[in-house]
Amino acid sequence: MTDFDTDIGHLAERLVTATRTGDHDYVADVLARMVADGSRARASVLLQDLISASARMIRARTPENSGALFTFDVTTEHDEPVDVDILPPGPRAALRALAASLNRDAGDLEIHSDLATRGTPAEVMAVLVQCLSWTLELRDAQASTVRLSRY
Repeated sequence: MTDFDTDIGHLAERLVTATRTGDHDYVADVLARMVADGSRARASVLLQDLISASARMIRARTPENSGALFTFDVTTEHDEPVDVDILPPGPRAALRALAASLNRDAGDLEIHSDLATRGTPAEVMAVLVQCLSWTLELRDAQASTVRLSRY
């Protein structure tokens, strides 16, 4: 059995670890096989796991039982506001999935994860790589205000 054949939860952990340690060939191989298989169900579940990992890191910066409602400001690299609706569909859905996970809305998390993985194989790969990069950014960020990139 290969890593690709393991359950998605373990696969997500391995991908996050590989991303953090710089094993980019492994990450590229696994993600390429996932998006090439034609089934978006595994990609959607993987995305949900990656989003949930990011949400846990963000929530860890918020006092427990604070009643916080999480929102996002989308800006350019020059801090100019951007309407979230002009983002490409995959990244926009991934961001909305993250908001759903942060606000503990499992139904919306599933819906937006499915939407984020409906594009072409290249678009799905880009969304999964983006979500993996968020885990790196969140691990390294210390401030209570979180800034996530989009490339």
